[in-house]
Amino acid sequence: MEALRFRDDSFAEINHGKGRIFWAGEPVELAAGDEATADIYSYVAGRVGIQSQFELATPLSSGVMAYPVTLEDSVLYVFVSDSAQDSNIDLRDKARGVRISLNLPAEHAALALVGKKEKSVTARYGF
Repeated sequence: MEALRFRDDSFAEINHGKGRIFWAGEPVELAAGDEATADIYSYVAGRVGIQSQFELATPLSSGVMAYPVTLEDSVLYVFVSDSAQDSNIDLRDKARGVRISLNLPAEHAALALVGKKEKSVTARYGF
């Protein structure tokens, strides 16, 4: 990688064998704020065909993460806030049509367990 030189680009997509390498000239995780990192990760996920398991009714606040973990008979949604302000979360699980709405307090976490058979929130913690 030391031989890789950028012209005027700070981001490159390189075909390599059957795959692709996505290369950023600078570590986007160290950028001021989360927007640059989120934009690049979203772009790369779209290019490789990764689709979100949920739809947001309203965008997530900066510093808030919603992460689904697929289990055998359910999906565990993990919500984490690094924000200094409370955040409203409103999303819909695409596969089951289950809506999850909550107010996530600043610097807190919450969990929601969505049953695949029940097609509803079967357990929750933190809201």
